[in-house]
Amino acid sequence: MKWIIIASVLVVASACSKDKDPGFTSAEGKWKYTTPDGKIAITFELAKTSTAGLTISSQTIMVDNVSFESAGQIDGVSLPSIATIRINANDSKAVYPYDIIFKNGVVNSNFTKIEAPVATYTFPWPTVKALTAVVIERQ
Repeated sequence: MKWIIIASVLVVASACSKDKDPGFTSAEGKWKYTTPDGKIAITFELAKTSTAGLTISSQTIMVDNVSFESAGQIDGVSLPSIATIRINANDSKAVYPYDIIFKNGVVNSNFTKIEAPVATYTFPWPTVKALTAVVIERQ
């Protein structure tokens, strides 16, 4: 009898274990990217609009490890595709309008990455550098 009670308790305890994290269900959320040379780092948040598109907000940009006020722009959203995401320094402290632009982004099926085959960023001013196979990651 004692073994039956112990076995029953173990079965019930194992059935009550926590479920695995269901993961992300949309592109809405926080994202981040840092250039391979570490000169430009950005974060931003995507949120759904009432017209089923996405807006960009809470964007930040760090240029050479200095944080600046920034502006964000997103265009051509037809998920999973995003034509353009742009984050630029919008701060008088920055002196120059440093920016990073991602083109032809595609959100992967589990909403953990935005893969952009082409991107550019400006550093040092006015040098524009090209990037390929960029992966923006979910925070």
